[in-house]
Amino acid sequence: MGKKIMVVDDDLPTLEVMELLLKKISHEPVLVHNGWDALRMIKKEKPALIILDVMMSPIDGWQFLEELKRNEEFRDIPVLLFTAKYVWPEEYSRYAEDIVGVLEKPISLAELKVALERALSSAPSSPSGGALVKSNIRNI
Repeated sequence: MGKKIMVVDDDLPTLEVMELLLKKISHEPVLVHNGWDALRMIKKEKPALIILDVMMSPIDGWQFLEELKRNEEFRDIPVLLFTAKYVWPEEYSRYAEDIVGVLEKPISLAELKVALERALSSAPSSPSGGALVKSNIRNI
């Protein structure tokens, strides 16, 4: 099995699809339906990467990201934003150093695979780069 990938999304069908896609590309999915539970599970699960929905409750993706980055033990975990709503660069510019990219829903298996390869290879210690592969995968 590949790397452990945490998916944080409050939409159950999205979590189910992501579980199937991640398993298909040999990763181990850790599915979490809200930000508070994800923050509690990170220490136990130690994910290699977090795929984070922006619009969810009880805390949204931005609040989750702030909490995550406050903890020195977890701040180096790469985070991909995952959203059905277009996120303008102005919206995430405050978090540009904390995220490795933005995925727009829906996402195909091929697009997810490329995004994960990029995100996992662009760990915080190395610069992310390269041209955009698909319109719904954006590096920042």
